[in-house]
Parts: sequence; structure tokens; C-alpha cells
Amino acid sequence: MIGENGLPGGLDRVEFVSARTNGRRSVSIAGTLPLRLLTHAEEKWWLPRAYYALLDQAGQVEKNLFARARICSRCGAQGPYLGGWRTPTTSGYVTMCPPCSGAEFTPYTGHLRGVAYGQMRARKLRADDYLCRVCQSSRASVWDHCHEHDPVRSPVCASCNTIEGMGTPEHLLRREEVVAHLLECGRCRSERTLPPRFHAAVAQLHLEAEARHASCPVQLHVRHQDTTQAGHVFDLHWTKKWRQEVPAVEAHELVRVFVDQVLAAEPPEARVPGPRAASDMDART
Repeated sequence: MIGENGLPGGLDRVEFVSARTNGRRSVSIAGTLPLRLLTHAEEKWWLPRAYYALLDQAGQVEKNLFARARICSRCGAQGPYLGGWRTPTTSGYVTMCPPCSGAEFTPYTGHLRGVAYGQMRARKLRADDYLCRVCQSSRASVWDHCHEHDPVRSPVCASCNTIEGMGTPEHLLRREEVVAHLLECGRCRSERTLPPRFHAAVAQLHLEAEARHASCPVQLHVRHQDTTQAGHVFDLHWTKKWRQEVPAVEAHELVRVFVDQVLAAEPPEARVPGPRAASDMDART
């Protein structure tokens, strides 16, 4: 509510400044705290003209930087507004479109499958020699590995590494490139499994595809509610009055079936490891 003096809640200037700066997080304008420059006159609040012009200049500089960050440094193509083409290099971040990144960095072919993560670090093999295994459009920055079994998976960029570790499991499993990356772990492949945090997501996808309630026309609204030692509990309707539990044993079997389907759809060259990993490491060190 705006008071008679033009400020929220009927505050005067002193109260307004105190309310905006004494909290745990100060509220700023364009990254600054210009409140002392405010002047109240003629029932309006005023800023100095020079300061107003400075804020305009700062906005224009930021706009120009965004525009420059969208241009591929190799071919000049224009990329997405939010800088999706930004990739790290030895001289800092640059903008490179997916085709130019593919030509600049080596695609990962799974030839290090089965190598322990500790060996990768000891041998100091560089992930940034490769293209990101997941997005295939940015330079990799780290070697991702399976936290359950330890083997290295593949080189990924910082963005994809964060998404794989913190993204919503059921959304990640809908992306073929993410599932293929998870199965770069040799033990996950041989045991036909996925990391535990994805088990409930596989059960959820199964319920979305198979669960039915007689002839009810209402579309299922499957949401993971809880995980216990016995299994995974799901709400199957937005009212939360229809719940179903998938026992842990059944969830493991669903994961095995899910992985079998993924592996069966792989091209022949992806079904077996490439050249012996030790030879590759010796050649690079």
C-alpha cells in the first residue's frame, strides 16, 4: 500500500531507508545503494540527473555484454540469449557454437570405460581435451564418475555435471543422452542397474505408463511421496487420496528392465568397450 508521501506502507524517508538497509539482505538498485541520493520535493522522489544517466549507461553496457556473449568466436553465428554456448578454454571462457565445439574438442567414445576414478586423477588425464559427453555442445571440464561403484563415466561440462547431480531424476531419465552417460559405468551396465536415486524415478515412469483405476477418465498425476526400506510410495492423483507403493524388490526389477531396454537400443559399436583403457592412458601420459 502506497502512503500519501509516495512510499510503501505510509513510511517517511527515514523509515523507508531503515527498512530497506537494516535487514539481513540490503535491497539495492542496479547493484548499488543510492538511497541517500533520493530527494523528496513537489510530492515526488527525485534522483540526481547524473546518477540517473549512470544507471542507464550501466544497463546499456550489460546489454552489450550479453549481445557479445551470444556470438560464436569461431564462425560468428548468434547463439541463445542466456549464453548457452559459453565454454571454458585455457585462456578463459569463450562463446563457441556446437559445430565449432565439435570440431575443436575430441568426442568421447567410451574408450576409458571401466577405469577407476582414482586412476584418472593419479594419471592427470585432462577432461578438457574432450567435448562434453552429455550436451555434445560445450567443452568438458571434469571427469564424472559413479559414486556407487567408482568407475569413471565420461567427461562433462560444469553445467551438465550440476544437472546430473542435482536435477530431478524423473526428468533426467527422459533424456537419452543422460541415461547413456549414467551407463558409462561398467558395473552399472553389467549389473543392469542405475544409481539408487534413480530407482524411484524408474518406478514413477512405470506407473505413469501402466497404472490404471478402472474406467476413471482422470489423467494420472504421479508424484513420488516417500521412500522407505520397504519401497517407494507415490500419489497417483492430485487429491492425494489415491496412493500406491512399489516394493523395493519390484523397483529393482523395473530398473533392470529399463536398463535392458536402453542397452538393447544401443548401436552395436556402443555395446562393448573400446580399446583397452590402460593402453590409452599410457599413450596420453
